[in-house]
Amino acid sequence: MLAKNPAGWQEAMTMIDPRVDQVVIAVNGQVPDGQDLSWLWDVDFAALDAQGRRVVACGERGADLAVRLEYAGIHCQLAPLPMDALALCRPGKVEMLLNYTAMRDFKTVLGEKGARR
Repeated sequence: MLAKNPAGWQEAMTMIDPRVDQVVIAVNGQVPDGQDLSWLWDVDFAALDAQGRRVVACGERGADLAVRLEYAGIHCQLAPLPMDALALCRPGKVEMLLNYTAMRDFKTVLGEKGARR
């Protein structure tokens, strides 16, 4: 799922399948995203807090996101890129929540992987 602002993040988190126990969440801080990520503190990440759910933060500003999640009481793993985050997940369904350039870059990587087959 794509989320671009605090309201979008709130809404997207309500669409995460509650039966899914793995979530990859990515934030970049490029110009199209907005380089000031202080808005992360305006997002209530409680919807990610499901018993036993694995949360992996990633992206160029993944460390900032991981700090915010930890302050929200959500323990997470940290990976550099969404593909790296997926590699940390068990086989099965994974929900992904990414901001604009993280989604754009992830789609590019997926396209390249598909072209190599």
